Amino acid sequence: MTKQEAILEESNKTIIPHHGSRLLAVTRGEGSKLWDADGNEYIDLFPGFGSIVLGHCHPKIVEAISSQARKLCVHGNLFINEPAIELGHAITHRAFGGKVFFCHGGSDANEAALKLVRRAAGDGRYKIISFHGCFHGRTMGSLSLTPESFQTGFEPMLPGNVKATYGDLESVKAVIDGETAGVFVEPFQVEGGLNIPTKEFMRGLRHLCDEYNLLLVCDEVWTAPARTGTWFGYHHFGIEPDVMTLAKAIGGGAPVGVCVASPKYADVLGPGTHASTTGGNPLCAAAGLAAMKLIEEEGLVERAGMLGRRALEQLRAADIPSAVDIRGVGTIVGVQLEESRPAADVFRTCMQRGVLVCTAQKNVVRIAPALTIEEDMLHKGIEILVSVMKS
Repeated sequence: MTKQEAILEESNKTIIPHHGSRLLAVTRGEGSKLWDADGNEYIDLFPGFGSIVLGHCHPKIVEAISSQARKLCVHGNLFINEPAIELGHAITHRAFGGKVFFCHGGSDANEAALKLVRRAAGDGRYKIISFHGCFHGRTMGSLSLTPESFQTGFEPMLPGNVKATYGDLESVKAVIDGETAGVFVEPFQVEGGLNIPTKEFMRGLRHLCDEYNLLLVCDEVWTAPARTGTWFGYHHFGIEPDVMTLAKAIGGGAPVGVCVASPKYADVLGPGTHASTTGGNPLCAAAGLAAMKLIEEEGLVERAGMLGRRALEQLRAADIPSAVDIRGVGTIVGVQLEESRPAADVFRTCMQRGVLVCTAQKNVVRIAPALTIEEDMLHKGIEILVSVMKS
């Protein structure tokens, strides 16, 4: 039995199999490379499932965490720390102002947004519109907003959840009534197969929310910061949401979730209405702040756009027979394959060949490389991916 096999066997005895049996026991990461317990090396084109926007163990993030750990890691939530204040400012001044609520992940952030919307709407308005193909999380509130395929066995869901068709304004308008409080939308549906809306749809959604006095929530857990070639995904559409949720890459690898409320709604969640005991702790806030500074200093917003264009060009030029569509925004790129070509098979073969990718739905292969990946490494990783998809 190899070292990795032994670790995986112990994992099956100890860890609840909420994602099935683990596939790798990983021990070390550096930049866009990852190593397993047997010393095998991988090009990681999907680092941290979207959380590692600056690559594994970026020296400046490591230093920010270790420096903060020597001073203070956690404190009670009746206190505050400077890294959290600075991170909040780094987010709000690049977005739409307002204030932030810190927590630990995307589901947490969407739970906070859900409570904020319901409280702000008032007057018996409680219904939330979300979209077919969306993904907002797995806690009970966020799961209620997420499609039925994820809800099986956990019913009944929170009442008042209504689905519309992504990209179809008329379907949204058709489900608005006097009890509707708000709309949750992803600027780009990443888990749904990387679905890309039109400017007209997103601007129309903003207009409908204004017309009917609804709160518009942009779930940017996947799309920010910088992933799409802009600081936030909504920047592509010339609109501003009332609320925005962040996680994954916003922590630079540390567990950080954020619910950002615009100035009009910044004080809706007042004392006693919501909490996260260790949300905004100085250790995670220091990591997130270091990530935001690095993105700014190294011009990584623009680099995300450049890397994404290179990836799309290489994939489209490869003439992959089973590819139905190749689409992307910034460094989030997806290849939709024919129904007869399961994306899971591509994922597993790529892993055996030393490249880590991911899937969405049943037939979309995704990559979301770090914004710091070397261009030749990205090219090599895509070459291997292409050869697998052609085989």
